Amino acid sequence: MARIKPEEIIALVEQHDHDTDSLRQRFTSDYRLYRLEDFDAGEGYESYTSNEPQTYADKVISFITDSELIIRVPYNNADEEQRMANDAKERFLLGALRSADERLQRRLQPTIRQQFSWYTTLRGWYAGRVLLVKDNKGDTHIDVMPMDPLHTFWGIGQEGVEWACYRTKKTRVEIKAQYGVSIEKDNANLYSQDMGLEVYDYYDGEINTVITEGGRVLKKPTKHGAPRCPVFVGCVGLSPMIQDCTITEFREAITDYGESVYKATRNVYENHNQILSTLLELTARTKKQGLKVKSRDGTKTLEEDPYKAGSEIALAQGEEVEPLGLIETSRDLGMFMQMVAGEMQRGSLPHTVFGELQFQLSGFALNTLRQGIASVINPRIEAMEAIYKQICMLLVDEYLTDAFETVQLSGRAMNRTYFSEEITPDIIRKAGDTEISMITQLPQDDMSKYAMAQTAREGPMPLLPDMYIRDQILGLQDAESIDDSIKSQQAERMLPEATLLTMMKAAEDQGHADMAQMYMGELMFLMRQKMFDRQMQQQQQQGGMGGPGAMGGMGAPPPGGGGFDPQVMSGAAMGAPQNPPAPPQNGMRAPGQPRPGAGDSERLANIGLFGPGG
Repeated sequence: MARIKPEEIIALVEQHDHDTDSLRQRFTSDYRLYRLEDFDAGEGYESYTSNEPQTYADKVISFITDSELIIRVPYNNADEEQRMANDAKERFLLGALRSADERLQRRLQPTIRQQFSWYTTLRGWYAGRVLLVKDNKGDTHIDVMPMDPLHTFWGIGQEGVEWACYRTKKTRVEIKAQYGVSIEKDNANLYSQDMGLEVYDYYDGEINTVITEGGRVLKKPTKHGAPRCPVFVGCVGLSPMIQDCTITEFREAITDYGESVYKATRNVYENHNQILSTLLELTARTKKQGLKVKSRDGTKTLEEDPYKAGSEIALAQGEEVEPLGLIETSRDLGMFMQMVAGEMQRGSLPHTVFGELQFQLSGFALNTLRQGIASVINPRIEAMEAIYKQICMLLVDEYLTDAFETVQLSGRAMNRTYFSEEITPDIIRKAGDTEISMITQLPQDDMSKYAMAQTAREGPMPLLPDMYIRDQILGLQDAESIDDSIKSQQAERMLPEATLLTMMKAAEDQGHADMAQMYMGELMFLMRQKMFDRQMQQQQQQGGMGGPGAMGGMGAPPPGGGGFDPQVMSGAAMGAPQNPPAPPQNGMRAPGQPRPGAGDSERLANIGLFGPGG
C-alpha cells in the first residue's frame, strides 16, 4: 500500500467534514440541549430553562451503563476440548476489556461502557479504535479508545472502514509529552497555538501516522499490526439512509441517519421553555404589580419605590395610586402546556421512570410502560452490542496474528469465579464464535421473568427445557454452571450420602485430612445402614429371615438414618477396620458388607454416587 502524505490526510478529512457538515451541526446543537444552555425569552423578560433534556438523557445513559454485559462462546457439552477453548476465549475477552477499562481510568477517562453509552445516547453515532500495543519493555497492552463521532472522519469500502482519522486539539505541552516533539510558537499564530493545535491521528489497513494541522509529522507512518483498519464506526437505529445520487442529497440524508435520544423532542423544548418563561414572568409581576397614578394634570410621578418597606407616598387632593391588576392566564395556555408536556413524554421516557408514581401499577400498565421505555432504550442497547462485538472481533484478530507477546489477564468469568492467567493464541484459535448480549431491565422485570420461567416448566410436559429457560428467559450468564449446581443441590437434598461426600471433598481440598477421614467414616456407616435395610427388605419379600434376630447375630443399625454409633464412628474416623459381622449360614455376604476386596469406589457405586472405578 502506498504511504499517504500529510497533505493528503488533511484533504481527506476536510472533504469528509464538508460532506457531513449537517450531521456535525446536529451533534453540536444536541450537545447544547444537554448542557442546558440558557433560554432567552427576550430583553426585560424572565427566562426559564427546563432541565428536561439533561435528566432525560442521563436516565437513558444510566439504563445502558447499568445493563448486564454477557459474553458467551457457546459450545457442545459433549466436546470437552471445545468447551475448554471456548471458556478460555470468554476469559480472554473479559480480561482484555477489564484491562482496557483500567488503562482508560488511569488516564482519567470513563470506562468503555460509560463513554459509548454517552455517545449512543447524545450523538446517535459511535466510533472507536482497538489496538494491542507494546511498551518500551516489550510488554503487550490492551488499548481500546472510544472516539467522539463529532471529531471522527472515515471512508467506507466493501469490507468496512478503509481509513479513519481522529482530529483533536492538543497543546504544545501535550504534544511534547505524548510524541516527544517540540512545537515552537509561531509569532504570527501565537494565540491558536496556546489554545491547542489540531492533531490528525490517521489509520488505514496497514499504517498509523500522526500529523499536525500544518503537516508536521508527530509519528511517522508505522505498521499498527492489525490485519485490517483497527477503527470501527456505526450508528444507532434501523432506518436506512434515504438519498438520491447527488452529493447534496447525501448531505441532507445523513443528518437524520443515526439519531440521538432527542430525535422526537429537540424542537419541542423551545416551546416548553417559552411557556415556562411566560409563567415565570407572570409570577414575577405578582411581586411588584404595575401602578396607575392619577393626578389633575397627569404629571404626577412617584419619587421612591412604593414597594420598599416603610416607604410613604405623599398625595395631594385629587391624586390617586392604584395597582394596574394582574394579567390573567387563559385556560388555553394551560391546555397548550399539557399538550407540549405530552409530546415530550411520548418522545422520551414516561415520568414513572423518574419515580413519579404514587400507586401500584397493573400488569397491563407495566407492559405498556416497558414498551415505552424499550422504544428509546433498545436501539441503543443493540448499538452497544454491536460495539462490543466489533471490539471483541478486533481484539481476537489482532491477538491471533502472533505479532504480540502472550498477555496476563485477570477478571471474573461468566460464572463469577476470579481468574488470573496467561491465555495463549493457540487455544483461542480452537474456540467458536462470540455472542454478545446486554440485558437491561426495570426493577419489576425480575418477578415477571421468574413467573414466565415457572409457567414454562410446569406440568408433566413442560413447554420448554430448563436450559432454554435459564438461558433465554432468565438471561443467566452461565446457565450450564448453574444447571450443574442445581443438580448437585438436588442430590444433596435427596441423598445424605451426597452431602457427606461434598463435605469430605471440601475438607480434602482445604488440607483438613482428619476432618475428611471423619466424614468418610460417617459416610461408610451410612452406606452400611442403607444396605442393611435394603437386604432385609429383599429377604422379607422372599420369605426368608423375618427380622434382625435371624441375621447371624448381627443387630440392626442404630435408629435415625443420619446418626452413628460413637464406638463404630471412632474406629472409622481413625481409619481402623470395623469388625465385620458373621456371614449368614446360606453363604451370602452379610447385609451392608461389600464383597471381599471391594474398595471405597465400589462402596460408593453401590449407592449410585459414581460408577465403579470412579
